[in-house]
Amino acid sequence: MFKGENIICLAAAAWKGMWARAQQFMTIFAHAGNRILYVDPPFTLISPLKDPTLRGVPKNLRQCGGENIDLYSPPVILPFGNMYRPINRINQRVISNGLKNICRELAFKPTICWTYLPNTIDLQLPAGITLVYDCADEHTAFPGLINKATVSQMEKELFARAGVSLASARELWESKRELAPLVTLIPNGADVEHFNQAMQPGLPVPPELQTLQGPVVGYVGAISAWFDQEMLAAAAHAHPEWSFVLVGPVDTDVSLLDSLPNVRLTGHKPYSVLPAYLKGFDVTVIPFKINALTTGVNPVKLYEYLAAGRPIVSSDLPEVRAFRPQVAIAGSGTEFVQKLEQELAADTLEKRVERLEVAGRHSWQARAESAVAAVERSRGKTHKK
Repeated sequence: MFKGENIICLAAAAWKGMWARAQQFMTIFAHAGNRILYVDPPFTLISPLKDPTLRGVPKNLRQCGGENIDLYSPPVILPFGNMYRPINRINQRVISNGLKNICRELAFKPTICWTYLPNTIDLQLPAGITLVYDCADEHTAFPGLINKATVSQMEKELFARAGVSLASARELWESKRELAPLVTLIPNGADVEHFNQAMQPGLPVPPELQTLQGPVVGYVGAISAWFDQEMLAAAAHAHPEWSFVLVGPVDTDVSLLDSLPNVRLTGHKPYSVLPAYLKGFDVTVIPFKINALTTGVNPVKLYEYLAAGRPIVSSDLPEVRAFRPQVAIAGSGTEFVQKLEQELAADTLEKRVERLEVAGRHSWQARAESAVAAVERSRGKTHKK
């Protein structure tokens, strides 16, 4: 593991949002003796129109995110940067100027820029910095204000410019090798020790789960356009005596789920309490639609569910298939119900131990060490753990 680096992380998710790949890597790097400047994704001028909770949120703040970690919210930028390249160039100039100022204030001389965003291609970076593009999504497949051709071209140029290219899923790795022949496959993982807490007898289940009726089917993650509400609704209709709990932020129309009396949406919960929620679940689910976006997803929740010892039923995602038999895979709403029934009936302590053993082979620490090895190779150094 390297140390003494100053890493700017241009993240796709806010530090205080859903805890995933960027936060995990940067926390591990910080603990190893590197300084991190974690840059939240910027708001645009129309962000408050799409999400009223963003109104009045202060920008350009620096606050401690943990030892060796500073958090930075860039200035507000123009909308449509992922549709029109000239707008992105303006936005990246604004972000670049803001970063120069905050780095000067922190006496922070960046040595690595670790980005998750294709539009970083137009960001002005200091000479000599190592650029790492960690491709964790098929960005051209996201819904919303994007132009597929524009995003595709920016990503193509970013792969060409980056000194190190990573991919989080085999589907992404295979599709991006033409752009970056040396791209390294590093799947997601779990903080195994953190989620193992779900197996501890002394950990209390959250009060809102204690009064639920029947088996509890649980989900942890964002409820977005790729969440298959119809699949989950089919199970809720088939088993009105079961309870379905969805833990995570909502950014799509969920009127279908809201209409079901045995479905509960809790909203976002802090990362620290997720093991307690998982302890309260009898079976966990990954009900994603199958499309261009999700076929390139390596679900973090898969590893977290395994680390919590919970039974899992998932849509037929390419990245999940290798985890049979620890994960049951459903190709339709009817099969989803059947798999839930089977997993609830067949769960044993022995199976939970097997899941924990599988999770232990997929820790974030191991993933971070693989990422560091890729950086060191690009610099012509020998990787030392």
